Amino acid sequence: MAGGSGTELREQTDEAVRWAESQISAILTIAADAIIFVDDSQHITVFNDGAEAIFGYSKSEMVGQPLERLIPVRFRTPHRKHVSEFASGAMRARKMGERQEIFALRKDGTEFPAEASIAKAQVGGRRVFMAVLRDVTDRKRVEDLLSRSNAELEARVQARTLELEAEIRRREEAQAALVQAQRMEAFGQLTGGIAHDFNNLLTIVMGNLELLDGHLGDAASRAFLKRAADAAQMGAALTSRLLTFARRRRLSPRVLNLNEVMLNLIELLKRSLGEPITLTTMLAGDLWPTRADESEVENAIVNLAINARDAMPRGGTLIIETRNVSLAGASSEADPGLARGDYVRIAVSDTGVGMSAEILKKAFEPFFTTKEPGRGTGLGLSTLYGFAQQSGGQVSISSEPDRGTTVYLYLPRSDEEVASRRGEEPAQIPLAQNSEIVLVVEDNPEVRELTLQRVEGLGYVALEAENATAAIRILESGEAVDLIFSDIVMAGGMSGYELASWVRAHAPKVKALLTTGYAAEEAKHNEGGAEAFRVLRKPYTRAELALALRDILRS
Repeated sequence: MAGGSGTELREQTDEAVRWAESQISAILTIAADAIIFVDDSQHITVFNDGAEAIFGYSKSEMVGQPLERLIPVRFRTPHRKHVSEFASGAMRARKMGERQEIFALRKDGTEFPAEASIAKAQVGGRRVFMAVLRDVTDRKRVEDLLSRSNAELEARVQARTLELEAEIRRREEAQAALVQAQRMEAFGQLTGGIAHDFNNLLTIVMGNLELLDGHLGDAASRAFLKRAADAAQMGAALTSRLLTFARRRRLSPRVLNLNEVMLNLIELLKRSLGEPITLTTMLAGDLWPTRADESEVENAIVNLAINARDAMPRGGTLIIETRNVSLAGASSEADPGLARGDYVRIAVSDTGVGMSAEILKKAFEPFFTTKEPGRGTGLGLSTLYGFAQQSGGQVSISSEPDRGTTVYLYLPRSDEEVASRRGEEPAQIPLAQNSEIVLVVEDNPEVRELTLQRVEGLGYVALEAENATAAIRILESGEAVDLIFSDIVMAGGMSGYELASWVRAHAPKVKALLTTGYAAEEAKHNEGGAEAFRVLRKPYTRAELALALRDILRS
C-alpha cells in the first residue's frame, strides 16, 4: 500500500512536470517576443520561435552559442559589465523599460532597437538567466515620425504665428495710416471752411483799403494805410497756405527742373540760414522733369530750411538732395504708400535735435508747432503735405531725437520737356475802354457793395444781383450786359458755375468771370474742358481784378 502510494506520487509528480514543461513549451512557441535562456557562462540554452523570427537564426544555429553573437560589437563590453553586476546583485529580475534602450544584432548584420526583461534563478544548483527581448523598430519609427511631425507642426505654428504677428502689425500700421489720413482730411475740411470765410473778410478789408488810398493825402496816414494793407496781404498768404494744406486751392503747375529751382534758391537760403549752418547740395546729374507749382516748391524748400535752422540753434549741416526714384510699390523706408512709378525726390536733411515718435505723429497737423510762441505758425509742414497730395506725390519724415531729421518730398515724373520761363507781366491797372457793363453777382451784401465800387472805379458800368436766379432775371429782361462777375458758392441753390453755364447756353455773347475764396469747386469743375471758366481767387487786388476783366472781355 505504501509502495503503491509512493509510485502514484511519483507518477503525479512526473505528470505535473510534463504538464508544466508543455505549458512552458507552448509559451515559448507562441510568444512573439524573443525568449532566450543562457547558462552561467552566457551560452544560449533556449532560443524560441519568436527569437528565430526576430534575429533570423534557427534554434540549431544558436543553442550552445555565446549570447554576444546577438549583441553589436560596440555594446559587448558594457553588456559583460551589466551581466556581472546583475549576477552578483540581489535583484532577481528587471522588467522592460527599467533600463535604457538597447540594440541587438540580426543574422544579416543589421542592428535594431530593443527592450528586454531579464531574470536569474538557481535550477539544480546551476544559475540560469532568462531574457525576454522585444523588437521596437516599428514603434521607434512611429515615434520618430511623430517627433518629426510634431517638430514640423511646431515650426509651422511658429511660422504662422510670425506671419499673423506681421499681418497684425501691417493692419495696425494701415489702421494708423487710415486714422491719420481721416484726421488730416477732417483738418482739411475745417481749415478750408475757415479760409473761405476769412477770404471774404480779407476781400472787404483789402478792397476798402484800396478805396481809402485815393482819399488820403498826408504821408503819415498813407504809411498807416500801407501797414494795414501789408497785414491784409499777410492774411491772404496765410489763407492761401491753409487752402493748399486742405487741397482746396487750385495750383498753377508747370514742367520744372528741380535742380534749377534749387540753384535759384541757394543765395536766399544762405542768407536765411546764417553762418553757423553749413549748406550742402547734392543734385542728381540727369534729374527727371516734374510738373508742379514752382512757387509752392520754393515755399516748401524755404520752410524746410527754416525749420532745419531752428532745429540747429548751435549750428550744424543742412543737406538738400535731388534724386530720381523708381518705385515698384510701397517698399521704400521713406515711402509712405506711393503708387508704382517714377518720381523726383527732394530730401532736406539736418543734424538738429530731431523729433520724438509722439511729435512725429502730429508733425503734419495744421497749427502744431514745437517752436516758441511767435516763432512759427505751424502751417509749414501741413501746407507741404497738402501741396504734395494735390500734386500727385507724397511727403514723409524720418527723424530721431538728437539724430536729426530728413523730410522727403516726392513729385511724379513728367514726360514733358521743361518749358522756358516767361517774363513777369509788368504791374499795370488797365481801365475800361468802352464803359462795358459788368453784372456783379454776390450773395454777401458787404462784398457785393465793395465789388461794385471797385468795378465802377475801373471805369465799368456795374449792375448787381444777390444770387444766380436774380442775375438770370436781369439777363432775360433784355438788360445789356457784357460780362457777369459771379461768386461760385452762393445761397439760392444755384452756383456760379451753373450760372456761367446757363449764360454760355442762353446768352453766348455775355462773358463770364468767376471768383471764390474756397476753391474746392474750382478744382472739381475747372479742369480745362469745354466748361472751363476763368476764376479769380479771393482776396484779389485792384490790379488783379482789372487784368482779369480786361482779359475776359478781350478773349
